[in-house]
Amino acid sequence: MCDSDMTCEEMIYSNEYSDYIINYLKGFEGAEEVYRTGCVNVIDPKIAIFHMPRTADYLTLLERTPYSHIPKLFGLMDSSNMEAIGVKQVQNPNTLGLDGKNVIVGVIDTGIDYQNPLFLDTNGNSRIGVIWDQTIQGFEKSDEIPQTYYGTAFSNRQIQEALQSETPYDIVPSVDEDGHGTFMSGIAAGGEDRVNDFTGIARSAEIAVVKLKQAKPYLKKFFGVPEEVNAYSETDIIYAVEYLYRYALSRNRPISIFIGAGSSNGGHFGYTFLEQYLSILLENIWIMVSAPAGNEGSERLHYAGNLNENMDYQSVELNVDEGQEALTLELWGNAPTTFAIGIVSPQGERLERIPPRFGQEEVIQLPLAHSEIYVAYQMVEVYTGKELIFVRLTRPTPGIWTFQVYADEGKQRHFNIWLPLRQFLRPDTYFLNADPENTITVPGNAPVVMTMTAYNHLNGSIYARAGRGYNSGNRVKPDLAAPGVDVYGPGLRNRFVRTSGTSVAAAHSAGVMALFLQWDVQYYELGYFYAAQIQSFFYKSAKREDEYVYPNPVWGADDIIVSS
Repeated sequence: MCDSDMTCEEMIYSNEYSDYIINYLKGFEGAEEVYRTGCVNVIDPKIAIFHMPRTADYLTLLERTPYSHIPKLFGLMDSSNMEAIGVKQVQNPNTLGLDGKNVIVGVIDTGIDYQNPLFLDTNGNSRIGVIWDQTIQGFEKSDEIPQTYYGTAFSNRQIQEALQSETPYDIVPSVDEDGHGTFMSGIAAGGEDRVNDFTGIARSAEIAVVKLKQAKPYLKKFFGVPEEVNAYSETDIIYAVEYLYRYALSRNRPISIFIGAGSSNGGHFGYTFLEQYLSILLENIWIMVSAPAGNEGSERLHYAGNLNENMDYQSVELNVDEGQEALTLELWGNAPTTFAIGIVSPQGERLERIPPRFGQEEVIQLPLAHSEIYVAYQMVEVYTGKELIFVRLTRPTPGIWTFQVYADEGKQRHFNIWLPLRQFLRPDTYFLNADPENTITVPGNAPVVMTMTAYNHLNGSIYARAGRGYNSGNRVKPDLAAPGVDVYGPGLRNRFVRTSGTSVAAAHSAGVMALFLQWDVQYYELGYFYAAQIQSFFYKSAKREDEYVYPNPVWGADDIIVSS
């Protein structure tokens, strides 16, 4: 209950309400104010999402708000494959005959073209059990499926009714305008189309889809992302995962979840709230999660620095493109060293070293550059224990900006700086001396998420843009490689297209994990396996190339997703 006239659902959509993720403890500090003025949804005994009236100073709130509580921004990881990963053999009825039957493939993406014949069974009925469209408000809710916090979920019965209608979108108005979700659903769980020589992996699996809504404008502004650019909030993805898991429990079926988006925000340790929540869920049986390694490897958006003991500071040069209205960067420094920065604009205006201290914030105007700089220090970030220096440049002058990174006398003088995803930036915004390593996107740094890099299955080469490991905690990531270059699959309006990206590789993984879960249920006398065990099975059975040393920051723990 709250004093506001708005419902919780209305707060979730309203740009006048800020969204936060917290490590939930019953009776947490500030609970009385939140319940009075906002809305709290407990996702897990340890994690809650709350929505509060947005304050006027939301762009400069890091003095009092832990960075981890602010939702990260996500973008889509998209920019003859069946034989390459060995699926034909396990699909063959004369061998294992696995097709995903009685397993759910959950897809968190841009939606699905539910009228595509690839998502029908052999009797012409839809294999889509549910579509939760986060973008549709005010539609009648079905009591046949678990309820959602917001948006509208459509049941299989409603989808069937729509397919038999001359006006299907009057009944189920959910549309995949982008095509990304339809393509990934087709790779993971599409049926067979002999005319177009296509078959999905878990072709008899039930499909459960969440169409993500756009992130709120205030959050895009906080991270310097143009309002018209497609971006998705961490809170909506957490809600999506929670719903798919509840749906699978209601059906008493295993679920293989695919997440088609990624983020470069955070320290790349695997400690974002989404990654923490996935780690909690993956302690249960009958669930696997596949995620892309990201497409940031060659984009020059990561800088790895190390100050020698005789260095006063290290200069980090950033080229800012014409038309770059705003951007943010995050410097993460390893404890126990304390880091600080100074900034030099292309015009030579100098912001001297800002002394590091708890809760330090500065908003500086540079008259010659006509730019505003926001700098915030979090000396001990809540969930990593590392130091975070958050910088936002507003109206930055095009040209070379220099960030002078200082360190105290500690011996661990290593730091990383990340810019946002490439699709959130202008093409010629990049670090001059970038490092392609440690460019795995969230949630791919989580320990037992299947983090997939992409390779060309026709010539065996790695996808040039693929994110690389290891993560900041030196954990081996990515896990495996799967086809992700020029892959053939379903587009919109029943056409077939070719797509590249690590999300394609993750869709392959989601389908294969569904087949494994089906096998695990069929052979239950062997015991039900947990995610870490399943991950290990695939490590052991993956193909390896003699020319590489494993584990490998490019190819992962192993090479190709499955072997014969």
